[in-house]
Amino acid sequence: MKINLKIAFLFLTVLTAQSSFAGKIENAFAALNEYNYFKAKGLFEKSLKNETSPATYGLAQIYYRTDNPFHSIDSAFKYVKISEQTYGSLSEKKKTKYKSFGFDYLNILEVRTKISSEFYKLAEKENSVLAYSTFIVNHPWSNEVFIATHKRDSIAYLQVKGQNTSVAYQSFLNAYPESQLLNVVQSDFYLAQYKETTKSTTLVSYLDFLKKFPENPYCGEAENRIYEIVTESNSIKSYYTFVTTYPKNRNVGDAWRKIYQIYMVDFSDQRIEQFKIDYPNYPYREELEVDMAYLQLKLLPFKQESYYGFMDFNGKVIIPAVYEQLGFFKEGLALAVKDGKYGFIDKGNRVIIPFQYDAATDFEQGRAIVEKDDKQGMIDRAGIAVFPIVYKDLGTFSDELVYAQKDSLYGYFDKNNSLRIAEKFEEAYPFNNGLAKVQIGQNQAYIDAFGSQIVPPGYEEIDFFNDSLLVFNEGDLKGLMRKNCRVVLPAEYEEIGKLAMNRALVVKNGLMGYIDGSGKNVIPCTFETYPNYIKRGQFVSNMAIVKSKGKFGIIDVNGKIIIPTVYEQIGDISSLMAFTKGKGWGFMDLTGKQILAADNDYAESFKDGLAIVEKLTLQGAIDPKGKVVIPLSFTSVDRISKEFYLVSIGSKYGVYSNTGEMIVPLNYQQIRVSDKDFLVLTNQNELHYLYLPEKRIIQPIKDSE
Repeated sequence: MKINLKIAFLFLTVLTAQSSFAGKIENAFAALNEYNYFKAKGLFEKSLKNETSPATYGLAQIYYRTDNPFHSIDSAFKYVKISEQTYGSLSEKKKTKYKSFGFDYLNILEVRTKISSEFYKLAEKENSVLAYSTFIVNHPWSNEVFIATHKRDSIAYLQVKGQNTSVAYQSFLNAYPESQLLNVVQSDFYLAQYKETTKSTTLVSYLDFLKKFPENPYCGEAENRIYEIVTESNSIKSYYTFVTTYPKNRNVGDAWRKIYQIYMVDFSDQRIEQFKIDYPNYPYREELEVDMAYLQLKLLPFKQESYYGFMDFNGKVIIPAVYEQLGFFKEGLALAVKDGKYGFIDKGNRVIIPFQYDAATDFEQGRAIVEKDDKQGMIDRAGIAVFPIVYKDLGTFSDELVYAQKDSLYGYFDKNNSLRIAEKFEEAYPFNNGLAKVQIGQNQAYIDAFGSQIVPPGYEEIDFFNDSLLVFNEGDLKGLMRKNCRVVLPAEYEEIGKLAMNRALVVKNGLMGYIDGSGKNVIPCTFETYPNYIKRGQFVSNMAIVKSKGKFGIIDVNGKIIIPTVYEQIGDISSLMAFTKGKGWGFMDLTGKQILAADNDYAESFKDGLAIVEKLTLQGAIDPKGKVVIPLSFTSVDRISKEFYLVSIGSKYGVYSNTGEMIVPLNYQQIRVSDKDFLVLTNQNELHYLYLPEKRIIQPIKDSE
């Protein structure tokens, strides 16, 4: 067979070229592994045309490494990208062969990642939005892309935060729609938009805001401000103007109820009927009917075995004893517990708010605090959560604001659950006369209803002494300062008492004296302290009890001794004061003249016409002439009120009147004050009442249920 010499020559040429090139790549990788970068670079460059992917990979490694004169991170990045882009065009045979040289797709990605890390270091060094943005665009696969994104967004956020305008925040939102800071910036944007539109704080500005930005979450706050502005006078006319002019405002319901509350100055059925006539469009007419039906029905909780129900004032059972706990009716509803859960019932025993809470308080101003899963919230009379049950701690309303702790810090909210004072306090207390005590860091401060610091956080403990001065603690000592923390009286006293009769007791070096309302020392600290001196040492009727050399006496507001310090003990200041010189207790007037003989083993000063005395370990009460009114036959006698006294023999308690009449026999294990009209009488598993206006015991009629 005759061979075609031209074809044979061409075939031989191709084989020789391929063999030669394969040798170059292999030699290049070998030189690279031996750190012969000059040789490796030359061989890789000669192989670029025909074996682009492995050659550029090799060059990328050379330019990436820092142990040679060719180091260039830009060149390394250029070549590794080419290698990655051209790797897919290699045949499987070549991929297998090159893998033996230590080159495959995973190797490319590994080198690319390392190179990207170097670019991140450069971006981090520059630490700018542009540097991080460029890195993110060019290196989306890098390990650092997420942290670079966060840093870029953080820097960008600080920039727009510095401008603090809605336009700046909107530019961020447009530029970085997937940022992790999106919610924060969105919130800032809405707030800036709200403030910019309503900066004049006029009614027109808030109405304009609602019209322009109905989706802004601060629309609720704008509605609140409209409500506050229109109803600033807190009059029926202003509230009615509000509900008729702004019927879609979220505060309309509250405004209607305010109209009702202000109107009902005399809470009677006639007044309710007149309200219906005057306000026929009142949206809660069913509540008026309920009020009418139950207005005259007065109920008291009673106990039967281990359960509670309600009875009327005659002892007739109205609601059977089926509840584990019951409270008194407040604002038409009573707190009740069933199966361990708290809810509310009305006087018809209807469940108004289901038994679903772990704890709850009585209603106050149409709100009750409830607890579930160790979180607190607040509901209205309809059971709607006006404050979601998400708070660790929630106070009661005072000056229209309530403190709340959701996470670690406290803030203040209004009745619509709008944040009025930011959550930035370690501890918070209720408002009182427009001020609230808060803790900022380790120190206490006072703020007003707008969150402004009236008294800055200068000391760990502070309390108002009078309108202009405060008591502050510095370690274990106390002093006086002004609202700006300027010290008026240095912290050199162990105690500073309450101001009464323009005098406050102070204790220095264990001795007691007095200062006036300006902090001036008017009575030197020369008197001894004694048990309960903080209360008993206060001035009453321009007199105060003092102790000197172990004996008691009385001084006036100028420090003059008006009753000598010669007594072992003196009772509370009264027109007839108890005293003892050691051998018995008697009574003297405010001049020190003895009025009744010291023939008692113990005595208390006269109050409301009677004095409690003790003889031969038994107590009773006498009148100013020494006549026994309450027999001296009891283990103890305690004053409950002007008219009533709690008496006991051992563990049995009863009640006497101030005229010497036994009102409640000694049949009860416990007697306590419920309110101005009732004493609660507890006897084993029964719960009775003393109705004070009629001096009558109320208890359930047996089998009345």
